[in-house]
Amino acid sequence: MFIYHWWWGGDPDAVNEVSGMTLRDIYRVQTSWKTINTTQNGFLMFFRLFEAAPETKSFFKSIAKLQTREEMMANVTFRAHVMNVMSALDNSIINLNQPEVVIVWMKKLGDAHERHRIQKRHFWIFKDVLVNILQNDLQFSEDIIASWGKYVTFTYDHMLARMTN
Repeated sequence: MFIYHWWWGGDPDAVNEVSGMTLRDIYRVQTSWKTINTTQNGFLMFFRLFEAAPETKSFFKSIAKLQTREEMMANVTFRAHVMNVMSALDNSIINLNQPEVVIVWMKKLGDAHERHRIQKRHFWIFKDVLVNILQNDLQFSEDIIASWGKYVTFTYDHMLARMTN
């Protein structure tokens, strides 16, 4: 038992009061994240978001009139936004052992999206898109998907609390 706790840095199934995640959840999210091609899957997430909620494409003035994925991927402003989103995911995932730090970032993200009048419902659609990619494209196990669900819940609890719509 001692080695087990030493290996994990504590009880791997104890729920962190701040994040609602266990050490096992954090490990699953962090290790699965390392296998994801962030550029390819970042664009895929947005393209699937645009399919699921076409109005979201209009949030990005630089690509609103572009028709093809290739045109959108070639747009520097949109590409920078995709990279920013994936970097935000990366920073929050790397720092899940410091949930208080992640909360500060999520509040800032919530404030930024509130200024742009993005609606909370679009984030829930984005979550559905993410889960679909994790399940069907990346074929992650149900345990990993469940841990990602806890991660999204944790981050959304703090980000969406900053948004009024």
